[in-house]
Amino acid sequence: MGKFWHAGIAKGRGKQFTLRLLRMWLPLVLLLGLAAVLLYRNQANHVTTIASVNGRQWVKTAEHTINAELDQLRSDVLYLAGHTALQQWLDKGGAGAQEFSQGLRNFAVHRGRYDQIRFIDLQGREQVRIDWGSGRRASPAAQLQVKADRYYVRNILALGQGEIYISPFDLNIEHGEIEKPIKPIIRLGTPVFDEQGRKRGLIVVNYLGQRLLDQLAKIPSSSDNSLWLINLEGDWLLGPDPALEWGFMYPQRAPNRFEHTFPEAWVRLQERPLHGQFNVDAGLFIYTRVTPLQDVAGSSDADWILIDHLPSAVLAQRTASTTHQLAAVFITLVSLLAVMSGVIAWAGERRRQNEHSLRASEARFRGLLDSAPDPIVIVDQADCIILVNVQAGKTFGYTSEELLGQSVEILIPVRFQKAFMTNPNWYIADPGTHAMEENAELYGLRKDGSELPVEISRSPLKTDQGMLITIIIRDITARKEAEEAQRRVQTRYQELVHNLPVGVCRNTSGKNGRFLEVNQAMLDIFEATSLEELLACPLDDIYCDSDARLAFLEDVMRKGHANSEELSLKTLRGREFHAAVTTAMKRDENNDIYFDGIIEDISARKKSEHRIQRLNASLHARSTELEATNKELEAFSYSVSHDLRTPLRAMDGFSRTLLKDYGDQLDERGRDRLDRIRAAAQRMAALIDDLLKLSRVSRTELKRERVDLTQLANKVMTSLQGAEPDRALRFIVQSGLVARGDVPLLQVVLENLLGNAWKFTSKRSEATIEIGSKTDGDDIVYFVRDNGAGFDMAYADKLFGAFQRLHDARDFPGTGIGLATVQRVIHKHGGRIWSESAVDEGATFYFTVT
Repeated sequence: MGKFWHAGIAKGRGKQFTLRLLRMWLPLVLLLGLAAVLLYRNQANHVTTIASVNGRQWVKTAEHTINAELDQLRSDVLYLAGHTALQQWLDKGGAGAQEFSQGLRNFAVHRGRYDQIRFIDLQGREQVRIDWGSGRRASPAAQLQVKADRYYVRNILALGQGEIYISPFDLNIEHGEIEKPIKPIIRLGTPVFDEQGRKRGLIVVNYLGQRLLDQLAKIPSSSDNSLWLINLEGDWLLGPDPALEWGFMYPQRAPNRFEHTFPEAWVRLQERPLHGQFNVDAGLFIYTRVTPLQDVAGSSDADWILIDHLPSAVLAQRTASTTHQLAAVFITLVSLLAVMSGVIAWAGERRRQNEHSLRASEARFRGLLDSAPDPIVIVDQADCIILVNVQAGKTFGYTSEELLGQSVEILIPVRFQKAFMTNPNWYIADPGTHAMEENAELYGLRKDGSELPVEISRSPLKTDQGMLITIIIRDITARKEAEEAQRRVQTRYQELVHNLPVGVCRNTSGKNGRFLEVNQAMLDIFEATSLEELLACPLDDIYCDSDARLAFLEDVMRKGHANSEELSLKTLRGREFHAAVTTAMKRDENNDIYFDGIIEDISARKKSEHRIQRLNASLHARSTELEATNKELEAFSYSVSHDLRTPLRAMDGFSRTLLKDYGDQLDERGRDRLDRIRAAAQRMAALIDDLLKLSRVSRTELKRERVDLTQLANKVMTSLQGAEPDRALRFIVQSGLVARGDVPLLQVVLENLLGNAWKFTSKRSEATIEIGSKTDGDDIVYFVRDNGAGFDMAYADKLFGAFQRLHDARDFPGTGIGLATVQRVIHKHGGRIWSESAVDEGATFYFTVT
């Protein structure tokens, strides 16, 4: 490079040389800098996007965990409020308290998640209390307290039947002090009503909140800590440091609330209080507001905010490697541009010097024209031919007289004339070498109109007549054909190798082995700034363990190849990564050993495999827990069924006996009351049956097979018609209805849908029920249609909820469980179900099975 600069200055052209260099170099540097900035921003945005997607998923998982846990608590509270022993005690009094107390104790032992369970009367006095800390025994009467002044007692007593109250998340206080060790508590309660609908007291449970906090701590987060949980006042419930938590219970911790630790983030949380994400100086925050049981009737003082935080330092660290790489590449390219600009500027100076020299040597070339084996044409600056040799006439089919005075364009096809006449290489030559110019290939035009590929060398020659151009023309037809064939093969090979996403290489053997050839992917894998840098690197430097490389080399030498061998390698910048190496041993013409191979960076795959292993372990643990829960639910369902059926059978049986044996002693009103008792008991029994069916559907293992829906539909309708043989009804079933699913479960679907259609067409003199299918894109949609009572679509969102009915039970009896069961079966099959209807115009239910 130095001699180029000194040559320019030595020729007295230093100023022009410098100006030419700067005019080329500075714009290129500006463009390169702009490209580097854009590339950096794109990479930084990509890192932020990945962090955002992960954070939202973790926050969503935590929100689901909270809602699932609190849904279970709600079910427990409502169950306790309607406990059979409690109702009997409220109805009869006396010894019922002991049975209810024992029932509460058994429930506390079974659940294992409550610190206290209490029944409090309307005056706020505890009637029964089960304490976890006292061996899960009922507290003696002397220890029972009056809680009328407690806020949660007042709030719960203000609720209606079936409504739930949830307290704030705080720490348990005993005798005016925070209990040690601390015990996070959430209180849930509901009023208790007797069978006559009178409010008799309330059920309150103290939930051990540490169970919920432990579940949240297990969920991954963007930082080294767990996800954060704060209340709406900014107090830490689950934070980066236990010393910050429960600040509203410890006055000395109040200055460490979220709004003081992250003031800018707190302001952004107030702007969008429900959910969202933002990036401030402290980092990336992803959050959502959790309102427990927001879709359940009642009241709640519990509103929390779940937060995933990625600190700015961690985010910057993830983009730091990209910054360093871009800086290194930018500096290298700037240097290369300076060198290239200097070379081009120097070449420009030399070109002008050569043009002067070539003009002086014009006379020496005149005698050589006719002896040359190639056509030679000399033209003036107006491109007019002033001299040709004999070979030119023979090649193009003209006589010398025909060519003299003509424009040189006569020898060039029209499509090449503009490029040929304006090509900047036209006036560039080396008067000392007379070498044929590279890449100056065109097509020549013969007198008869045929064309031939030619290679043209143009040499300026200064004579007494002015500047002349010597054009040497060579017929390269045979060479062009051979070169074109070779170029196509080479191009395909280079595109194949360089476009591969894996590294392709050739290297020598031995301890000091080096790469001989590599593709672009190899430079990227080993973070090389140039091809020369990678080729100069000893192979021993890219292995994390030299002994591992020697063992791998010995294995390849022994077997002659290796296939996807996993090794630990490192880049030229020292970064370690996992690689899969495939190689084959070869010998060259000198019998020297070399290796052709493929190297693939599998770090991401290894990381994914490790993460999948962790997720599989977590999934196995959750599956085991779910299986245990299902078994407990099955035992609980059996117990509920048995315990509830016994009194119902007694009610129905004794009422029937009274009507039979003493009916003549009762007036009409008395017999009516007994009939209503029997009807209510029978309805309750039917409701229990339907609830158990719904529970069994949820727990039933899906066994898919080919199901003939046409046959199932006919079977169900035959059963319905057998129960009411006098009904006039037209039943239309499409033949060949086939699905793939669980036969018993799909029979449950048809029994409920066809049973509803049968029921709601009972008041039609000409009833019609139809079952068929249609296609919707790639899906098969099955439907059950009737012309019965129909319903208002404004209430369609309630249609598939348990105990939801859109018609009066006196007109169309039922429990309200059937469609909820149908929806659960369809969802279990991975399908969907919806309906269309209008009042008094029938209804159509659609469903899919995947």
